[in-house]
Amino acid sequence: DDTSYKMEMFLLSVIIGFALIAVSQGYDSSAATTWAQSCAYGCTECPDDTTCGCTYFTTHALTHGSWGGGYEGTCKTLWTNFKNGKYAGWVKVSDNTVHKGDAVIMNNGHDGDASHCCVGTGTNLVSCHNPGKKDVAPSTTWYSGGYINAVYHYSGAAKEGEEPKEGEEESEEKSIPPPQSFLNDTSILKDTIISCSPYAADECNCVSYARDRQPKLPTGLSTCADKKSKVNSHSPSAGCVLFRTGDPTYCHAAYVTKVTSSSIYYDQANWTPCQCSSDTLSLSSSAILGYWCP
Repeated sequence: DDTSYKMEMFLLSVIIGFALIAVSQGYDSSAATTWAQSCAYGCTECPDDTTCGCTYFTTHALTHGSWGGGYEGTCKTLWTNFKNGKYAGWVKVSDNTVHKGDAVIMNNGHDGDASHCCVGTGTNLVSCHNPGKKDVAPSTTWYSGGYINAVYHYSGAAKEGEEPKEGEEESEEKSIPPPQSFLNDTSILKDTIISCSPYAADECNCVSYARDRQPKLPTGLSTCADKKSKVNSHSPSAGCVLFRTGDPTYCHAAYVTKVTSSSIYYDQANWTPCQCSSDTLSLSSSAILGYWCP
């Protein structure tokens, strides 16, 4: 009858209303932050570093904020998914400033890019597992030589009255500035930033970029030992690939563009994190491990 029909329509409108409210609320950065702070040193859901490492901890916190993704097992997977746009509404922050509820992807100084991750729990503060830390600067969670790879912030379906944070970027193609402490260390960083085009997809991997420039470069070049084993020359020329010191585990690879009587010039990726650059070394530099030449 008419009364039943009206009741059905009323109930349907209530259900739709609640659904629209849930969608409009989006990600709750405060809920993610509160959980991360409460569990930084262990809790029932995420008791310790062994059973709940940094990635599980981070994605548990994001889940408490209803971030739209699930639990991930490694930081590399998490970073790849962010870069590939798997998590709707999440964008990369151009200046690496951390805010509450952000996902922070880091190089821990020992194990390469995306080897550590934390949750933003304040302005430039994070909380994490492995190691257990609460409301600390990101640099206190990594070894010497570590740095931030990327910070991701939720900007889609913001709550009413919540403005996107300054510095957000929608494009995953943008370069990622390293921390200022890294830039200030001139013994580490002396390069000149150049365009990665047309190899922007490999801006975060020195070997892949070198292979883009020199397609004959052999595979199996992950570690310092791997690179040293592929050295076939100590007399470089343009078109060779330089292997040099850098990360203590992985070292570094770069494409040689010019050689003079005293210097070698080269292009490279990921010396400045996730950017391409050019640089030069003295041919007698102790940093040079050797070259692979076609």
